[in-house]
Amino acid sequence: MNPMIKKYVDDNFMTEEEGKYIENAIMNKESIVVSGHRSSGIRPLFANLMAVAKKSFNSVQVKKVEDLEKEAEFFLIPASDSLEEMISGALGSGDAAFITIKEPEHPISLMKILKTNYKKGKGGTNKKIHTLECRKENDVPFLDKITEMYINEDGKVIKTDFNK
Repeated sequence: MNPMIKKYVDDNFMTEEEGKYIENAIMNKESIVVSGHRSSGIRPLFANLMAVAKKSFNSVQVKKVEDLEKEAEFFLIPASDSLEEMISGALGSGDAAFITIKEPEHPISLMKILKTNYKKGKGGTNKKIHTLECRKENDVPFLDKITEMYINEDGKVIKTDFNK
């Protein structure tokens, strides 16, 4: 297991199965959204997952929508007021995946983005997005839930929760 992910397993932030699942998602060039409140450790997790992707794949840090026109296997998208537009653009960009962070002050609907892209014919069918929902309980941050979602050829969003 990648040491940057194993660190979270060793710190009991996530289970070994979750760590392997996340690493496999990145190695399969599938998108990841790290979600939760800042106090739940999402920013360091986001930074480490970006580093894992950068080490193995051609990656572009997206600071503005125009950056999505660059050649990349992974788009690394920090939180911003244009987050929804950037995710939509990354989903419609061919085979590239993305890693981003979703904080409470940036409410977006991934299902809405998937459906809108589908209706516009901007791809995204069968492109998997894994949402890592982080929480904090008794001052201890942890990965609470992993949800995989994609839109199929019929325009239906398919969601599956990872069972620990």
